[in-house]
Amino acid sequence: MDEPLFLRLADWLRREPVVLASVIETRGATPRKRGSRMLIARDKAVFSIGGGLAEARVMEAARGLLAAHSGAAALSIDLDGGQGAAGVCGGRMQITLRRWAGEADLALAEAIALQLQAGQTAILPAQDEMPAQRLNPNPRLLIVGAGHCGQALYEHAQRLDFDIFVFDSRNECFADGTFGGASILRGGYAQLAAVMATQRTRCAVLLNRDFAADIATLDVLCREPPEFLGMMGSRRRIRQVTDALPQYARALQRLQAPIGIDIDAETPHEIAISILAQVIGFLRNP
Repeated sequence: MDEPLFLRLADWLRREPVVLASVIETRGATPRKRGSRMLIARDKAVFSIGGGLAEARVMEAARGLLAAHSGAAALSIDLDGGQGAAGVCGGRMQITLRRWAGEADLALAEAIALQLQAGQTAILPAQDEMPAQRLNPNPRLLIVGAGHCGQALYEHAQRLDFDIFVFDSRNECFADGTFGGASILRGGYAQLAAVMATQRTRCAVLLNRDFAADIATLDVLCREPPEFLGMMGSRRRIRQVTDALPQYARALQRLQAPIGIDIDAETPHEIAISILAQVIGFLRNP
């Protein structure tokens, strides 16, 4: 979320002051965890730190900062169900509020946005008693195979915070513009190595149509394995593919195959949802 958020922050700052709300610590059950952020301007807001009464209080405090032209504040949100609590989840959230305004803050927001767009981590500097915060670019999602399941996976993934690449050796897969929002790769498998040459967290999902394409793909990806590597296929096909690549036995230990959480998925969109659920789970708890 940091990458699109700072792009939006820079855009809004060209017209008006904005408050950045960041969850810096949680305890117990809370709707969002450390690193969740949202932006609040005078009459609009985007992204979320959890919704409900807790978020309403954050927005009220943020607009108080905007009205008072104050620089920063800290907010503690109780969710223990007691008097004055913002919910009954049982936990507590510590949230920082930072007002951004003026040319210096715009320059900082633009610099952070550019750094994240380049696939690099960034640091939000400490301010007053607020600690410095690490900011992360979107993870890269490489979809190998642009058939029905690849199309469905792309359609769902583009609604999430991924830097998406789609590869297929078949030119006809891209004729109708289905993957218009992704970086498209056609032709030889060797170019996949460049996709993996990034500081972003890398997730590769193999949805190939045949055994030979799986082997060709893994022969490239296993040289510098991505953090998440998954492959669709029957257990027999998976065994035949891994047996054909004994030189990568160690790298293939991380292969998630058959990919996707078990929800008895059958249609391409059901399969895509099961895959994304597994990828999101990995990103939350690598």
